[in-house]
Amino acid sequence: MVGIDTTFLIDLEILDSPRHNGAVKLFEKWLKEKHSVLVIFNQTFLEFQHVITDSRRFVSPLTMEQAIERTWFWVDQERVKVIYPDDNSLKRAFLWTNMYKLGRKRIQDTHMAASFAEAGVTELWTANPADFEIFQTFDLVEYK
Repeated sequence: MVGIDTTFLIDLEILDSPRHNGAVKLFEKWLKEKHSVLVIFNQTFLEFQHVITDSRRFVSPLTMEQAIERTWFWVDQERVKVIYPDDNSLKRAFLWTNMYKLGRKRIQDTHMAASFAEAGVTELWTANPADFEIFQTFDLVEYK
């Protein structure tokens, strides 16, 4: 299974992102692979909505209504699985946080990674592979 980071959703949406074309190519490749499942951590949608509606980051940010529409697109896909934290992923995130001496700015990514690991995700699409390398758990795909 393939996990996707928030950066992928944002880069797919923002036409003037320097990684937009790479995100589109990866998405189109996935569409052709009828057997592949994309996994999205539920908190990714909240981060996506927060970022994509920020007028300080984008000249033409989405409205919250548009951001929620985009989220529904992903939730409604047959080959997309939304995952949620469970007891095991929570404990794994706590262990990783202590083991790797991670701070408060790593909370979201650590919990996402722990949930992906517990769900059996083996590949992760992200614009920030350095955020996930420390866990040594995923094949990291950086799109450009």
